[in-house]
Amino acid sequence: MVENVVRSQARGHETRITICRPNQRNALNRDVAEGIVAALQVAEADADCRVIVVTGEGERAFCAGGDLKAGADGGPFVQDPADPGHFAGRLFEALHACRKPTIARINGVAVGGGAGIICACDLAVMADHAKIGTPEVKVGLFPMTIVPPMMRVLPRRRLMEMFITGIPLTAEESLRHDLVNYVTDSAGLDDKVAELVAQIAAQSPTAIRLGKYACHAMDDMTYPQQMRFAETLLPRMAQTEDAREGFDAFTAKRKPEWTGR
Repeated sequence: MVENVVRSQARGHETRITICRPNQRNALNRDVAEGIVAALQVAEADADCRVIVVTGEGERAFCAGGDLKAGADGGPFVQDPADPGHFAGRLFEALHACRKPTIARINGVAVGGGAGIICACDLAVMADHAKIGTPEVKVGLFPMTIVPPMMRVLPRRRLMEMFITGIPLTAEESLRHDLVNYVTDSAGLDDKVAELVAQIAAQSPTAIRLGKYACHAMDDMTYPQQMRFAETLLPRMAQTEDAREGFDAFTAKRKPEWTGR
């Protein structure tokens, strides 16, 4: 079932992970979450993969969040009492912890868990017709599992307005509030994603991997702790094969050949 709702495809240095539930507006359920996590693990182990792109099938929806229909199969409101975790939380944690850069390709509406996926990714490119919203309050709920990833991206007042009014952000508003990096028309969406993939793939995989690790590790540190951590990590990074290659290439005025080590 997981294979039917999530498709993973290698495209050169890009691995594209697509939610394939267009008739349900690519709604998030347990199978989708577990499928994305499994695809992330495969992509992380693939030496040719430099960037992971997450998107939804079609142009209507990126991910319409959890299925609100009562008793929806694998929906986010049915919890196994023997399982202390939640599949949506595990998905956001896996995206956040991914050692390779992740890009959300927002091809359509992103609601609830879809907004959480966007905020858990490193970068986001949005089609100009799309919207990002958290309408849970309209049905008597609060978007609990997406609060952690969204709090790391949006300013508190803007976030609370989204949560307590349920009013979605347009593409223009999403860009203005730094929820996404770029907005483009639908025809240019893949071109912009491809441009970012190429720019990232040209850089040192080792530097990016260690840099992402450092940024996430520093999230919950005090400023002095962040400085001590950075001071310790920088000399170690300088000893990697990629750093030595980068120095040599710079001196020789040639293009570096990264090994990812």
